[in-house]
Amino acid sequence: MILVGQYDSPFTRRVAVTLHHYHMPFERNTLSVFSNAAKMQKINPLIRVPALILQSGEVMIDSVAIIDYLDELAGPARALVPPHGPERRKVLQITALAQGAAEKAGQITEERFFHPGKARSKEWEERCRKQLTAALKHLESQCGAPWFFDMHMSHADVMTGCLIGSIKLLVPEVFPAGKYPKLHGLALHCELMDEFVKSRIGPGEAMPSKKK
Repeated sequence: MILVGQYDSPFTRRVAVTLHHYHMPFERNTLSVFSNAAKMQKINPLIRVPALILQSGEVMIDSVAIIDYLDELAGPARALVPPHGPERRKVLQITALAQGAAEKAGQITEERFFHPGKARSKEWEERCRKQLTAALKHLESQCGAPWFFDMHMSHADVMTGCLIGSIKLLVPEVFPAGKYPKLHGLALHCELMDEFVKSRIGPGEAMPSKKK
């Protein structure tokens, strides 16, 4: 399998963490949606990451669909989500909230990147910031220790860990030290895991601070 995308994307990184957790070997194609847009569009018409190219040549897009496929390969006993019931719904709901928060962090970053100076919409940026902050507050209120729901890592933890890593890189001002102690603890715990260490952002993978 080939994972397409850079690890500054929390969605690409969550797929990488999951692949490592399941001990599924894969190669990387670190195309950028900004500097390699034309090549990326040949893989995904939306010019979005991640994409996962299977051994058959089939291309899967969107982290939710990719993760679902990896869970299927791993089997219910190993999957990072309970197979059914309220426990499954809880994991999926927190995962979805963390995904949405990551999208808001990305929208703030893109607004600053594509609309610098007077073209920048402070109203849109503030709306996204409020949505992101509300999501973080809810995640903080639901977060357990060492993981969200029990003593085992789930997709809720993986997505939230990748979210916080992305926020610290892109919009660190919305995640000040001491404001979200449970999430800080979760993020530190995540980053010590082998799956996260192997999926750290490499040199040249971070989004540029301004448009060239």
